[in-house]
Amino acid sequence: MNALVYRGLLLFFKNKQAVIGSFIGALIMIILYVFLLDDSLVNSLSVLSHPKLVVDTWMLAGVIGISSASSTLGSVSLMIRDKERSVYTDFMISPISKSKIMLGYFFSTFLISLLVTSVVIIVAEIYIVTLSKGTLLSLPQFGLLFLVSLLTVFCSSAFMFFIASFFRRIDTFSTMTSIIGPLIGFLTGCYVPIGSLPETAQTVVQYFPLTSGVVLIRRILTENVFTAADKPAMDTIKEELGIVMNGQNDVLLPIAILILSSLLFLVLALWNVKRVEVKR
Repeated sequence: MNALVYRGLLLFFKNKQAVIGSFIGALIMIILYVFLLDDSLVNSLSVLSHPKLVVDTWMLAGVIGISSASSTLGSVSLMIRDKERSVYTDFMISPISKSKIMLGYFFSTFLISLLVTSVVIIVAEIYIVTLSKGTLLSLPQFGLLFLVSLLTVFCSSAFMFFIASFFRRIDTFSTMTSIIGPLIGFLTGCYVPIGSLPETAQTVVQYFPLTSGVVLIRRILTENVFTAADKPAMDTIKEELGIVMNGQNDVLLPIAILILSSLLFLVLALWNVKRVEVKR
């Protein structure tokens, strides 16, 4: 299994297009923010003491969340390519158990996404401190941010791995990912503030597992940007921007949702692979 993980990492970072593609989701988010949302969001939050800083940190939290999902798309496609080239079949008829083979693909996807997301977190912090004139996160905040990002990446990897288990051709999967990528941005409230969505859409967003991770990332990044003068409007704005969901500031519940969802998607993916192999 370790050899498969190493192989996945090596092949991914050798493919420059795949590496660049992992940052596409974050780039789309930044372009959308700069050209479409920046001024309107800042103006709508004029009651705050530092509306630009709040919007910047909200946007960058979304970029981190999107990166954790979009970076898995390029790495998980290795399994589809192996299926198309019959390399996957060679692995499956080897003495290694099918579960270990699939976990090798999964953990290579997870590690690649974690590395990409870590780079985005560092860039986001540099942006907040240097350009937005915000404050650097404390060590405990960094620790919590890393834990939440790790769980979000794990959930994203398991979700994409489950989706990829249904495909055998890279062109079909590529078409699907071009839809899934932007869709996740909307389902996690990264492209548009959750409060501006219709009520039905808000309900869907709230129950989408990856939203829990993005909400926690937003909460950590924006923890230092609200001041005492903002308190009268703070709760409403946090609900509107998706920093708090359903008025709950609890951390354990979203973390539990991420862990349980990850395990569920991973188990379903392994089950689906075994089911397909048995049919063949």
